[in-house]
Amino acid sequence: MKSLLRHIPDQVCVILYARILEITWLLMNDVNVKKANEIDQTKRHLFLDACDPDFKTAFHGSAKLPPGGAPLAKTHFPQHMMEEHTKRDTKIIVGMRNPKDTLVSVFHFYRMNKSLGNFIGSFSDFFTLVKAKRLVYGDIFDHNVGWWSIRDRPNTMYVFYEDLTEDPVKEIRRMAKFLGKEVSDEDIIKIAEWTTFGNMSQSKSTNYEDHQKCFDFKIAPYMRKGTVGDWKTQFNEEESKYIDDQYEQSCVPHGLKFRFEL
Repeated sequence: MKSLLRHIPDQVCVILYARILEITWLLMNDVNVKKANEIDQTKRHLFLDACDPDFKTAFHGSAKLPPGGAPLAKTHFPQHMMEEHTKRDTKIIVGMRNPKDTLVSVFHFYRMNKSLGNFIGSFSDFFTLVKAKRLVYGDIFDHNVGWWSIRDRPNTMYVFYEDLTEDPVKEIRRMAKFLGKEVSDEDIIKIAEWTTFGNMSQSKSTNYEDHQKCFDFKIAPYMRKGTVGDWKTQFNEEESKYIDDQYEQSCVPHGLKFRFEL
């Protein structure tokens, strides 16, 4: 792995979440909403999880790595798989979302994702995989705590999904400052409007409509709801308590706290 990491971009890496990725790209590309609308999001970054082994080409032959490295990449990898990368000067933006809403989102992703076998069970069936720590990227709490462990590293910032939902302008300003970008209030509003969940779920460049070889939109869209607190529609009392207990044991002692509703 170490020998391959030299190919990974030195500039910005985003961990999870299409909305945070889109905001980052716009901040790095002069808030070019027109271009964002015309070019599929997958062709504007490297998806490290599905790159060729040399990290020179991305998912389904999209963006190619230019000389000197690509400016933007995303990954769902756990921190321990990116440990060597985190020792470099790369700016890393870590997206965080409360574990219950995250698991509901992953459940529907399992259902519509052909490469994951179009999971046909109920949420309670899916929850057995959660408890057994058999999800494709491992245990959700290990993932969150792993990325949280580098919070003292220079050039790392965290964007919480709930904060972004509640006050997108504030969070976009934080991201602009982190990236060293001077952006006008007008452009901040433009970014906020372009990256609303409703807009991104309807825009062909961000809703993965052209990737139905991988995803079955008849089961669920790639961008489904984006609602904070939607977990209440799926979790039963026992499942909710299990996550509460895991959260208290793994996240809270490290100072990692989530909001489960707004």
